[in-house]
Amino acid sequence: MTDHDRGQLDTSGAEVYESLFVPSLFGRFANPIAETARISPTDDVIDVACGTGALTRAVRARTTGRVVGVDINPAMIAVAGRLGDDIEYVQGDAASLDFDDDTFEVAVSQFGLMFLDDPSLGIKEMGRVANRGLVAVWDSIERSDGYLSMQKLFRSELGKEAASSLDAPFAMGSVGVLESLFDAADVEHVEFISIEGTGRFESISQWVTTEVRGWTLGDSISDAQLAHLTEKAESHLAQFATDDGVVFGMTTKVATWKS
Repeated sequence: MTDHDRGQLDTSGAEVYESLFVPSLFGRFANPIAETARISPTDDVIDVACGTGALTRAVRARTTGRVVGVDINPAMIAVAGRLGDDIEYVQGDAASLDFDDDTFEVAVSQFGLMFLDDPSLGIKEMGRVANRGLVAVWDSIERSDGYLSMQKLFRSELGKEAASSLDAPFAMGSVGVLESLFDAADVEHVEFISIEGTGRFESISQWVTTEVRGWTLGDSISDAQLAHLTEKAESHLAQFATDDGVVFGMTTKVATWKS
């Protein structure tokens, strides 16, 4: 698995991720996902593969207990730490969490499982350090009309490799994939639900720029290519433009369990 497949970003990418991706996508699902975790007012909670802390901050608002965010990417942790709000952020590997068994009441992970080398081991580690767990992943790209159209645009204008960069965030959404990971982790009594929502960007230009500069493509696309892509996107993605910005459907698959 390459750094692109893992969603590993440098500092500038992490800044774009927090300033644009979080309010437009990840932050829009953080509260519903945190609510689904059923966090009690004094629970100690760990957020695994926390990124810049969108879900971690939603967790912090629900408990006075200890809240820890763990991510392998130092750039993500650096950005998250600036917004800490009494949260412990540590750089660490989801496959080998540096905490004793049953340290936490709840372990959560939002949109990070698909980037682990061994996702089932990540689930097993969450079950080891916490009594209850929640994992949220994006459903398949076919469940997002916007990203399916974006991928077609990438394929026609940038080629197959660029288009495939959009597959990684949706990798766990195919039928049976998430369920099989819990089987491999020997986790029983797992409940699965879906949460429907929307992504929203201020403009088509902002959406395309964010997707290229703030995610796995990074600096592999030149400014000239980005300008051309944005020009094409204005017509290709016009169906998603509304008076309230660019809006499209997104669906998450959420798994909860008790160790």
